[in-house]
Amino acid sequence: MSSLVAAALTLSGCSQPQEEQKEMIRPVKLFQVEDSNAGNLRQFPAKVYASEEAEISFRIPGELVKFPVKQAEEVKKGQLLAKLDDRDIRNELAARQADYDLAEAENNRIKSLRKKKVVSQSELDNSNAKLKSAQAALQLANDKLKYTVLKAPFDGRVAQTLVENYQFAQAQQTILILQGSNTLDVSIQVPESIVSNVREENIDRNYQPVATFAGRPGTEYRVTYKEHSTKVTPGTQSYEVVFTMPIPEDLTVYPGMGATLTLDLSKVSPRSNAGQHFVVPLSAVLKDDATGKEQVWVFDQQNNTVNPVEVTVGTIFQSGIEVTSGLKEGDRIVSAGVNRLRSGMAVKPLQRERGL
Repeated sequence: MSSLVAAALTLSGCSQPQEEQKEMIRPVKLFQVEDSNAGNLRQFPAKVYASEEAEISFRIPGELVKFPVKQAEEVKKGQLLAKLDDRDIRNELAARQADYDLAEAENNRIKSLRKKKVVSQSELDNSNAKLKSAQAALQLANDKLKYTVLKAPFDGRVAQTLVENYQFAQAQQTILILQGSNTLDVSIQVPESIVSNVREENIDRNYQPVATFAGRPGTEYRVTYKEHSTKVTPGTQSYEVVFTMPIPEDLTVYPGMGATLTLDLSKVSPRSNAGQHFVVPLSAVLKDDATGKEQVWVFDQQNNTVNPVEVTVGTIFQSGIEVTSGLKEGDRIVSAGVNRLRSGMAVKPLQRERGL
């Protein structure tokens, strides 16, 4: 009996330290919320368009006999772009000219006879009508001859050719696409949360945002506001805003290329900065299943614990996600592994985390 009691006491003594063992402190990666003034600079993905673009086509059908331009070729205003075979139209023009000459001669004869009261006024009126009809037919034939030639309406670059020489072209069929070569448009999509805070009286008219291109990183090109849409872009809650810029001399930029536009919101909407805006890592924000609200985990440096804080989020950027409420400058938040945390959990910062 005494041996059994001793064994039980021995087992009890072995299990006691395991029950009293303290919970392991979890290491966490922290991110320090930066100065809110940096949040005024927003980067938007942008797309480049031609400021001027025209789909060139003939008004009449015909066979192409001259098509001297090629894709990517620079052209000047008034330069020949394409020409149709005009032999039939020239023959028609000659016939209309003959009809007009005959009608004019007949009209002159009738006028002379009318002065002598040999013919009636109705015969003169009929002759005048025939002359006007012949004149209209002659003018139409002249216009058709002009329509056989296409010339550049402005200085530009041939973006695309859609036919080949000696091909039969229909009326209104696009022959080529011509794009202006002096300026480019840079288009971005701006969320309604920003657009709703823009006020006409708060815009700095001298401010010029900057665009950057992957082909020359680090080089900024100033752009000027051109126009904006008041209709929401389908499938989004954003609006198109268009800026314009001269074509860079040190970089080849074609319509359709991508760019990044950096916009200082304090220059266009000071009232939008009444609250604090921060950009934090996307991995730091987690939706609470119970409330459906977004939250981040804030580190308490005094107690070495973390607690969830409800936040309001805005635009997602390449560098992270915008937080518009719930945080303040200097807060340190957990930036990874937030789904494994619980309120009041003891943690320790990983070394070399951002902000230490």
